[in-house]
Amino acid sequence: MRVMIVEDEKPILDLMERLVGQHPLLTVAGTFTSASAALEAYDEIKPDAAFLDVEMPRMGGIELADKLKAMDDHLQIVFTTAYPQYALEAFRVNAVDYLLKPVTPDAIERVVSRLSKNHALRSVLTNVAPPEDPTVRCFGTFETRRADGALIGWPTRKTEELFAYLLAYPNRVTGKWQLADLLWPDLEEERALHNVHNTVYRLKKALKEANVDADVANVNDGYRIQMPVALSDLGVFREFMARTKAIDQRSAVEGEKHFRIYAGTVFGSKDYVWSTGIAAELTELYGSLARMLVAYYRGTGNGASMKEMLRAYLSNEPFDEDMNAALLGLYSENGESGLFRSHYDKYAKLLERELGIAPSERLREMAAGLSII
Repeated sequence: MRVMIVEDEKPILDLMERLVGQHPLLTVAGTFTSASAALEAYDEIKPDAAFLDVEMPRMGGIELADKLKAMDDHLQIVFTTAYPQYALEAFRVNAVDYLLKPVTPDAIERVVSRLSKNHALRSVLTNVAPPEDPTVRCFGTFETRRADGALIGWPTRKTEELFAYLLAYPNRVTGKWQLADLLWPDLEEERALHNVHNTVYRLKKALKEANVDADVANVNDGYRIQMPVALSDLGVFREFMARTKAIDQRSAVEGEKHFRIYAGTVFGSKDYVWSTGIAAELTELYGSLARMLVAYYRGTGNGASMKEMLRAYLSNEPFDEDMNAALLGLYSENGESGLFRSHYDKYAKLLERELGIAPSERLREMAAGLSII
């Protein structure tokens, strides 16, 4: 982790630089004897954490922390001071820890443990590598790859749409007349049924030639696709949600991966008429996953990851009142009135513009409590 150190007394600054530099998990990104110099250099050095002296002339560590957090809400703050009475004020800005001078190697070791845990959790959220690409991607796009990794070139658009429909409802028999009505609603029945038979044939042939592990079977005057869950990101996501009732330490990483992969749309720009139902199902599952992750972060005391998760979720589902309330409540709890005002105003304008309504009474009461309205 890259660390910024701000301390107005040069001998103490040199000591802190030595202690921090000796730790194998820390790198000194910059040292400063004034808050103003640290602010000027912040954008260039982009630290993961900042060790700030509380008592400094002109601008103390508490004020500096407020300004730095406004620039980067994820920055981890550690205060150093000779006066323990500053502790409560320090934790108002979500300080990770509070070190009394003279700082010792043991104290650095203790705080690094907390910094590392928070840093690892944030890395999972923002830099998580997706799992190995599935053969079929349904989130944010719709593409199917051959065994050699090349995209399948479907013989017709209806062949691809038939595959999408069967994929959306795997292991379920869909009658041939239902498929005819779904895919060719404007054709007379016999011609539509003829198209079903031809398109199923083309689909089977395309999957076989591409060596895709999916079998389209004719069952009782209908068709069913059987395929491994891991063949598609849609299947893996559904399977994870079916077996997960709450996020814990063991399932957190997998849950965060699924959250990041979900892009708010299923089948990308393929605006299939019948896809409304599956879109609604996935929106509900996505919301459930986000709520489970937020509950997990709250239980572990990780406020930064809670905010990150809520903001990411609301970028896809901006009208979710409960999640907007959760984010606003978090800002209120942390005394972040500027962030509260900004988000509340944005949400209020969205509701007025898109729905012609105002925020709910409970949100207006929250805002009134902070003198926002």
